[in-house]
Formats: sequence, C-alpha cells, structure tokens
Amino acid sequence: MNLNELEVGSSSSSSNGPKKMYTGLAPIQIKMVNPSAKQIADFYGIEESKVKDPNYVKEDAEITTRLDFFYESHPDSKHDLKGKFSVFIRNKPRESKSGKKQYIDNYAKTSWANNLSELSANQQKVKEFMRLDIDSAREAYPGEETIYKLLKAYGNIVPRTKPLKLSNWKDLIKGNGAELEKFFEFFNNNNAGVMVMMGVRDWQYQDVFTGHFMTLGSKLSDYDKRQIEGDYGFKSFYDGYVFSEYSQEDAPESNEVEASSSADDSMITSSTSKEEENPFLM
Repeated sequence: MNLNELEVGSSSSSSNGPKKMYTGLAPIQIKMVNPSAKQIADFYGIEESKVKDPNYVKEDAEITTRLDFFYESHPDSKHDLKGKFSVFIRNKPRESKSGKKQYIDNYAKTSWANNLSELSANQQKVKEFMRLDIDSAREAYPGEETIYKLLKAYGNIVPRTKPLKLSNWKDLIKGNGAELEKFFEFFNNNNAGVMVMMGVRDWQYQDVFTGHFMTLGSKLSDYDKRQIEGDYGFKSFYDGYVFSEYSQEDAPESNEVEASSSADDSMITSSTSKEEENPFLM
C-alpha cells in the first residue's frame, strides 16, 4: 500500500478504586496492533509479569486470527482513554447462511452475490459510484470489510482511482500487524484518528463497537445512528452519544450481549461486532 497516494477527502467541520469505563462517541488514535507482552506492559505502565503472553492465532479446521488494536485518546481530546478493541479475521472466504459470497474489490467496496457473473449483472443496477470494480473483485474474508471500514474512516480515505489494498493478507492471518501499525503511525503523524462508539458489556467490561467507525470531525448522521442502534448494531449501546463516564445506575435492566472475549486482566479488554463470535473462549 502506497500511503502517499491514498485519496483523502476534505476535512469535516487511575490506579486506585474501580476501573473507570465510558459510553458515547470518543475520538481515539490507535498505537499498536498485536503487540508483544512487553509492549502491552509498557503501554499500560505495568510489570510484564502481569501480562499474559498474547496468542493471536488459533488453528482448527480453519485459521482464526484476533487483531488487537490498542488505542489512546486523540491528542486533541480532553479525555484520558487507554484500552483495546479486537477484530477477528479468518482465512476462509466469507459466506452468508444462504450460501451467498461476499465480494470485495481493490477499492474496498463490497457486495454479496452467488457468483461473479451474478455480481457483474447486479452492478449494472446500482449507481456508478457504488459499483464494484469487477476486474479486481474477489471473494472477501471474514473481518476484511471491518478492517477496511476502519482504515477508510481513520484516514478519511475515499478510494476512487487509486486502490486501498493491504499488501499481504497472509501476514495478517499470521497475526502480524506491522502493515496496519505503519498505516496508523502515518496518519497519527498528521493528527488523524477515528471516532468510535463506546459502551459497557456485562456491566463490567469496556466495549467498543467495531461495526461502524466515524471520521474525526464528522457530524452524527441518521445513517450513523442506524448503524449503531439498528437490529444489527451495538449491543452495548446506552441510548446516548455524548461521551460520559459510566455508572451502574445508568445500566438498563437488561444488557445481554454476545460474548466477545474473556478478560483475565480487567485493564485489557476486547470487543467485537455483532457478527463475530470469539473463538478464543474456552
């Protein structure tokens, strides 16, 4: 990926006591992807012996990889956030329960179809700017769309004539986050970042919605609200978008969400979108 050639759009106008958790929209910067135990310890300012050695790859019938994105508050923010969220990817192409395949092109556009012929025919029925590039279209992998949504929102990237494509998906499947880290470092140096929706899972774990990301400075739209509040939206949503500290008094009567991770250390949290079950749970 040539970072200097990405098409960027124009800008839109404590150690003591219980661990603080937050809800609402928050601007963040991603600092590390799949770091070592030592890097995690340094990030949180704790002893390495207190960090379980991370295992990012699980091999069964297919390979499943957990990508951990460690974030901090955006430098322009008044908040003091530090945590992580996770996205799961797999090495087997993504299919719906009905057998349809998800396709993706070199510009990170996606669509569903039974085969390439059907995909090509379907593209003639949609507006030109929404069409996939059939020449570069291929079967997408689980989690791939989520990764590209994050990258596009993070860098305010609007691919039109220049591709947005990671160089080596095989490295990512192996748990190597170096290319993603390079991407985030590049945009962090330009004061970029991303807006994420935060919530609290099971009344005790900080949760970050990975089903939708917003560009810094963008206004909350009806589309954003549908993505977050819809039937397939954020299960840890607390009926508000204003960033605020969480109190159990704010909790609804029911906060049933799909399990996203085990939490051996309350400082180190993990989150998934609605479609991603955690294969690392034992």
